[in-house]
Amino acid sequence: MKGVVDQTEFFQRDNYLMLASIRRSLVEEIEALHKPNYSRKKTLNNELRRIKDVHGNERNLITILEGALLSLGRCVDLVKPAGLHVGSVSKEDWKKALKALEHSMNEIRSFCDPDRPLLPSELIKLLENDPDSKRKH
Repeated sequence: MKGVVDQTEFFQRDNYLMLASIRRSLVEEIEALHKPNYSRKKTLNNELRRIKDVHGNERNLITILEGALLSLGRCVDLVKPAGLHVGSVSKEDWKKALKALEHSMNEIRSFCDPDRPLLPSELIKLLENDPDSKRKH
């Protein structure tokens, strides 16, 4: 999409279909997380898991995923005419779509990436819950 905004690439129908498919998959995952007996929810303990961002704001995983979904949906809606070959998309709308896509990706990466660096508060919480750490003291 960045290539389209920079006018170095064309937007392919396959790219639109992939965005729409990813959106549908994310919708299904979020809907499943809201079901009472969803096994992955128990494993992740999503309702209770609160994540602090670098600004100290606390959010839970479901809220983060829902926000990412909204941004991704906005992106898909903006590029739909070009993706379905039924109309054109203005340069301004391409820029908005790219911004929405980047926001969605950044939300998921910054809060859901298992390889992201831990915040100090998360590290302390992890150490407090580590049985090996308690034995050393």
